[in-house]
Amino acid sequence: MEFVKKTISRNDMLAVLKIRPFSFMMISEFFSQFAFNMQHFVLIFIVFELTHSNTAVSGIILSFTIPALLFSFITGVFVDRWNKKNILFLANILRGVFLIPFFLPNLHVGFIYTFTFLIAVATQFFLPAESAIIPSLVPKKLLFSANAVFSLGIYSATLIGYMFSGPILLLLGKTNTFVFLAILFFISAFFITLISIHKKNKIKVPDHQIAPSLAHETREIFSFIRKTRKVMYALTMLTIAQAVIFMFAVLSPGYATDILKVQLESLSWIIIAPAAVGMGGGAVILGSIGKKFNRKWLSSLGFLLAGASFIIFPFLNQVTSYGFVEFLNKILPLFLNITSLHIVVIMAAVMGFAISLVFIPSNTTIQIETDESMRGRVYGLLNALIGAVSFLPVVLAGGLADILGVSTVIIGFGIVLLLIGIFFLAFE
Repeated sequence: MEFVKKTISRNDMLAVLKIRPFSFMMISEFFSQFAFNMQHFVLIFIVFELTHSNTAVSGIILSFTIPALLFSFITGVFVDRWNKKNILFLANILRGVFLIPFFLPNLHVGFIYTFTFLIAVATQFFLPAESAIIPSLVPKKLLFSANAVFSLGIYSATLIGYMFSGPILLLLGKTNTFVFLAILFFISAFFITLISIHKKNKIKVPDHQIAPSLAHETREIFSFIRKTRKVMYALTMLTIAQAVIFMFAVLSPGYATDILKVQLESLSWIIIAPAAVGMGGGAVILGSIGKKFNRKWLSSLGFLLAGASFIIFPFLNQVTSYGFVEFLNKILPLFLNITSLHIVVIMAAVMGFAISLVFIPSNTTIQIETDESMRGRVYGLLNALIGAVSFLPVVLAGGLADILGVSTVIIGFGIVLLLIGIFFLAFE
């Protein structure tokens, strides 16, 4: 097991935040991720309410993942070539513009899928650029801390976005909610303009050479990944972890309404927000002590913990019938009585923490092991892998949940995650 003697101190995390370009990017990321995650979940709400179908929710997830499969690798190539700051700016502007059709009332589900697809296409440029730009903003010695702060910022925005998606939808209504989200994307684009990056000398490739160069760069990146096992493992782990999140998104509406018997809007507070809190807590912990541990070991532990959480989830609505819990509720004051929702909140936080154990170490491995000239392509390939790997599970999750029930699918998926965690530990 690989140990690193020096841990990240709190001063390192503060030092990262004092870097003005990085701070501006974090502010931009907050607004962008807040809008993106709220939009994602609001669309899930709307489609589920329109159709009452887990399969239809799968359609929303696929509208985000298919563009990743089709475009993300080639967008990664262009991210390596183009100015990453400009990419982030234009991607946010486009995502705000593509939300404008949602201002129309009673938009057909087919149009919802279409414009969600377009937003996802713009996002395929945004995702590799946001991760690849970090090493250009901070020194290498602060890179792990920067990733922890970056992850914490994303998880905080995710927390707020998911937590308030249901309440804001109820408060503002569908049309005004999408107006609000579009404004957030435009604000994010504004803060991108404030970022200054020290320009490095790069060889400019003429436009007429782009086509043959794409083939060369594709071969180059696959050759690099085959030779660099650490990056290969990190890509694999991030791909599976993101597929976990998509599956969770597909199954969560049915879980809330069929198993927990709560209103769909309550899902924001009961599951999504605690999961984001768990992710944020994981980012803080890893930012402080993460460098002491082997990054692959941490990710494997994350899969084991996530798998166990999934297996437990379907039984949480029965927790108050367990003898131990009944005994505690008899001796505790009424306001401290344990309910199934309390346990769901705790387990959702554990799930979020487990995912952070995969995301932060794996992203750090990619950024340390890859040169700036190919980092965009690596993240583009990652998004393509996510689209490819997620496609079938997302489709099956919705369809099987409608046929076999949400509980059966969640338990089966948890078992798969446990096996994945054991596999990565065994091949340490």
